Amino acid sequence: MGMVFCRGCGKEIHETAPTCPHCGALQRVSIKNNESGTIPDGIKGWSWGAFLLNWIWAIGNKTWIGLLALIPYVGVIMAIILGIKGREWAWKNKEWESVEHFNRVQKKWSFWGVLLFVGIFVIGILAAIAIPAYQDYVQRAKQVEFNQNQ
Repeated sequence: MGMVFCRGCGKEIHETAPTCPHCGALQRVSIKNNESGTIPDGIKGWSWGAFLLNWIWAIGNKTWIGLLALIPYVGVIMAIILGIKGREWAWKNKEWESVEHFNRVQKKWSFWGVLLFVGIFVIGILAAIAIPAYQDYVQRAKQVEFNQNQ
């Protein structure tokens, strides 16, 4: 066990101290101590953030195996694996204040992943409608100009 610096006064304290003996400030209790290998309730489950934002999510959650999503063809399989196991891996690989903190952060990842996916989907639909309409407009404008010149 080592020593760390207090978040309140900056004095050196033992890393397992819940509060600073000097100033009484609450210390961030590290939950990375997963020596038992057990995963608390509320951690397991599907992660839309890991599935949709795979390699970005992997960097943000220090889950380096997720970078395999950058490899063509392997990326699709890795995205599915991250969706299934990502939350557990993120729990083990990063320090979290509590299960609630972990779930709050993962909910944000999921929100942004779904938002970006839906946004790109909507833009694609709009482009599929607008591009042919614009091409038709240009073609008709050229036809009108051609008819006026004759």
